[in-house]
Amino acid sequence: MSSVRAILACVGALAAGCAPAEPPGFDGPWSALHDVVADMYLVSNVNGQPLAKDGNGYISRVRPDGAMERHWLRSGVGGVMLHAPKGMAIHAGVLHVADIDGVRRFDAASGAPRGEIAIPGASFLDDLAVGPDGSVYVTDRGCDGAWAATGSDAIWRIAPDGVLTALAKGVALGQPSALVARPQGLYVASWRDGTFAQIDYRGVRTELATAPTALLAGLARVEDVSGVGWIAASRAGKCLYRFDAKGGVQRLPGAPIEAGDLALDAVRGRLLAPVFAADRLEVVSLPGAATGAGVPR
Repeated sequence: MSSVRAILACVGALAAGCAPAEPPGFDGPWSALHDVVADMYLVSNVNGQPLAKDGNGYISRVRPDGAMERHWLRSGVGGVMLHAPKGMAIHAGVLHVADIDGVRRFDAASGAPRGEIAIPGASFLDDLAVGPDGSVYVTDRGCDGAWAATGSDAIWRIAPDGVLTALAKGVALGQPSALVARPQGLYVASWRDGTFAQIDYRGVRTELATAPTALLAGLARVEDVSGVGWIAASRAGKCLYRFDAKGGVQRLPGAPIEAGDLALDAVRGRLLAPVFAADRLEVVSLPGAATGAGVPR
């Protein structure tokens, strides 16, 4: 993987003719998502403390050339409510957003609110992924505002009809933070102990590997010249790791980075890495990972 990185949403990155009504930038960016239909990068902004119900979160839209709409979805505007938005996923034209103890839904094109699903007992909803049947899966990291364990570690399933069930629960999950859905199950990275595991759709967990440093906060699946792999961001190691399905793990080269919830732009071979503490979105080039085609919603 190339160590060459670019930073989007800097003033100099704005495309000519796209002068915004407000200056570009982020406020505690947590998660990124490539909307392949609109060909836009969505970035959730906590804009405060990660578990504060302060009603001032927002979601930015960034073009691949760097031009951005800073407050595409802004709490308090147009019926939108967002406290501390984190992981995002799009399915069937609906944007799902994890927000502390509930999953908020919006029209993926217009941004119009489409309701919310509360997750009883959740303390730190983090990442989202959509399974092959259209179910939405969301992790509960099981932390409080001081990062102390709450014991609410879980992966929840929201069925297409809205029924909520727990796919897996318990502290043995290691504070699940990030996940990727595949036909055979979910691939999950943990915050507490840095494990990389597979959980099938019956809830059976198989541990695949452990990163040299923990506090894993993001996970993205890539296919490149090295084959299939999963890239995870480690806050403790200030680095990116690459896992393979056989238990291998390697630290990727590059300058230190404290990335959050990762996303892949498979069209351009880019890894999108929000950096919460620095208020920026980094773009890491992945040579050989571009496919030239997106994945339909």
